[in-house]
Amino acid sequence: MTQTTSNLQLPTSHLRIGFDAKRAFNNGTGLGNYSRFVINSMVKYFPENEYFLFTPTIKPEFENFIPSSENIKIISPDSLLGKTFPALWRSYAIAEMCNELKLDVFHGLSNELPVGIEKFSGKKIVTIHDLIFLRYPDYYNNIDRYIYTKKFRHACESADLVLATSHQTENDVVEFFKTDEQKIEVTYQNCDESFSLVVDENLKSDIQKKYNLPERFILSVGTIEQRKNQLTILKAFHRLSSKNLKLVFVGRQTEYVKQLTDFLAKNNLEGRVIFLQQVEHADMPAIFQLAKIFIYASEFEGFGIPLLEALRSGVPVLASNSSSLPEVGGDAAQYFEPGNTNELSEQMRLILNDETKYQSMIENGKVQAEKFNSDLLMNQLGKFYRI
Repeated sequence: MTQTTSNLQLPTSHLRIGFDAKRAFNNGTGLGNYSRFVINSMVKYFPENEYFLFTPTIKPEFENFIPSSENIKIISPDSLLGKTFPALWRSYAIAEMCNELKLDVFHGLSNELPVGIEKFSGKKIVTIHDLIFLRYPDYYNNIDRYIYTKKFRHACESADLVLATSHQTENDVVEFFKTDEQKIEVTYQNCDESFSLVVDENLKSDIQKKYNLPERFILSVGTIEQRKNQLTILKAFHRLSSKNLKLVFVGRQTEYVKQLTDFLAKNNLEGRVIFLQQVEHADMPAIFQLAKIFIYASEFEGFGIPLLEALRSGVPVLASNSSSLPEVGGDAAQYFEPGNTNELSEQMRLILNDETKYQSMIENGKVQAEKFNSDLLMNQLGKFYRI
């Protein structure tokens, strides 16, 4: 086997591996990032395998996320029926194709396995990212909860192996679906390796000007929604009363953003808080590295990739003490109870005023981030495909 790192020691025989790659080709956030990470890493570390990427549609911005290669085949609907009803093609046509293509493994990367996958003779794997729709049902409408529950349960029941993105997710799969613990494995993910690279000072300056970023700011990254709990960050920032510091939110906005803008107006904070949407992914490492502190106040996460991006970027991290976030942040992050603005504000003040602690958190963060090293994660995943 051709190896890209001496840490990988798997058998030399090649596999034919199928991926549900819809999110990789269409989604710019969590599920898409995970899917692209797995596919790109498998191709990099195990180039002797053949890879079949099933996707009903492809967005232009993601069509080249993976290099062209003879051992990579992108499979999309070619019939009028499949093109007209791409969701049905994904749900009902892929399982039969898995047998026709004589695949050894099919991996559903985003919580689902196609209908009829039970008849597939190869190994069936699904990654379950979170069960937030069951933990926090009020955040979802009844139809979505019903559909998600049906799809996720089917995937867990049909799979030979369920990969959970954290121990929190593993516990939830057992609790809500009564899945046998023996067929669940926890597999973490890495973030884009660009976050580990020190961005050139000139480039950082250009990106600072591009987005009109202030000299000193606290950063929060993630969809602006109730579960992400950005209002707690905003209230804690207001209590901090630091006139030479600003707050930057990066993420798609939902109706929840009105609660934040109302608070801004009520407390005359409009000039001290910045909202950014549609930031280019390539610009994010520089934005992280420009920040003084990164805060992740989410009530619940299946993993929490922005937290890992911050650790790799060398930014001190404050995170809520909930769900999977302590798994990712380890001893490197400082934690607060979700919704506790006083605690968060005091932690912000302590870090900003204690240079020794500030530098220690940066160094500890880099050590913690290495626990999510791609070599280790891919070695683990490669073995799961063969067992």
